[in-house]
Amino acid sequence: MEKITLKLSEFYQLDAELNGVVNQGTGEKLSNGLLSEKIKLTTKYWLADLAKKVAAEKEAVEKVKNELIQKHGEADAQGNVSIPFYANEQVDEEGNVISREVNPKFVEFQNEFNSLLNEDRELEYKGFKLEELENVESDDVYPVFFKLIKVDE
Repeated sequence: MEKITLKLSEFYQLDAELNGVVNQGTGEKLSNGLLSEKIKLTTKYWLADLAKKVAAEKEAVEKVKNELIQKHGEADAQGNVSIPFYANEQVDEEGNVISREVNPKFVEFQNEFNSLLNEDRELEYKGFKLEELENVESDDVYPVFFKLIKVDE
């Protein structure tokens, strides 16, 4: 097994590189991800194993993110907690926004969350050799995953 140290933000990127990205608003697939490529079964197995480890770390970060939202956010009438980007919005009689300020609670949340995303975590994974992936034809680029590939010179 190999080990690499990544920023927590890179775990999010690696998850997207492995599993693809879907626009949450429209459901449109923005990228397919490496796991959807035609790859030798054994390599795909180890990619799926890597994806599970990455997802577990991402899930832990999401839990902390939700705690930060609870800490800095405000509940609405239904009990949903959020942190609006803007505060003190002023509108004219036609409903047009004429002035607003960035919500200081959002800034606090963003600073704490960005600090978390800059923390390092070690990832243990089955090493990948460039030869194992030489038949993959992809339009996508995988910068974080490329860090995990051993290249024989």
